[in-house]
Amino acid sequence: MSAPDERQRSMAFSSSSEPRFWWHRLPGNGYVPPIYASLTDEEWKLIECWYADTSRQDLIGECAVPMMSLLQGFIMGSNVRRIVQLGTHSGYSALLLGFCLRRSHARHGLISFELGEALCAYTRTWLARAGLSDFVQIRHQSSLDPSSTSVAREYLGGAPALVFVDSSHEYGSTLAELDSWYGELAPGGLIVLHDASEFAASFDVTREGGVQRALREWRALHPGVETFYLNSDVRAIDSPEMIYQDFCGAGLIQKPLREG
Repeated sequence: MSAPDERQRSMAFSSSSEPRFWWHRLPGNGYVPPIYASLTDEEWKLIECWYADTSRQDLIGECAVPMMSLLQGFIMGSNVRRIVQLGTHSGYSALLLGFCLRRSHARHGLISFELGEALCAYTRTWLARAGLSDFVQIRHQSSLDPSSTSVAREYLGGAPALVFVDSSHEYGSTLAELDSWYGELAPGGLIVLHDASEFAASFDVTREGGVQRALREWRALHPGVETFYLNSDVRAIDSPEMIYQDFCGAGLIQKPLREG
């Protein structure tokens, strides 16, 4: 049953001055995107409460509508049921991906690794409120811990079909994550990296080129693997005419069904 107010969900964000709602202020975006329109009344109310609480506590750092829509399309369009997330922050994507997994009855469908202990506790509280604890696990553990790959495989019940990289944004750590997690992917599986544009390279506190450089160098070392950038050359927030409406960009890697 559709929610009676779903046509108004998120519409108020367009009049908010908070930087986190930049997508809703773009020209022509006066509509409710499917990532919100598909939620039940209870799910949407929880997301509204989550937004309000993270604003109060200054826990803002989530990805935005374009990236979540990309992930939703992959997951719901292809029944992806084994997902690894590198970087949790305050739980936005864990909640929305958890709703997708609950809709497809995919218990133990997402495991997320996060270094911040307080952020892990915060996210677990919201997942419990949402009734998603059977679908999503948050691990206070480095994605580069040698045991992380086996922990993920055990929780998911098999090799991950999708790995979402949205962690440190540092060149060195991202390159190491790609080396570590690509081998764990199921054949045909995907790695999706957020923040792969020139603009987002500034997020790298080490000033070594961020996700963009890591993906570029990893691709050069793996010429037989399908890789793709979205908005690689975007350099500023106000870049005009972006078809993929995220100035932070994205990177995609698909593991071949038959390697070699």
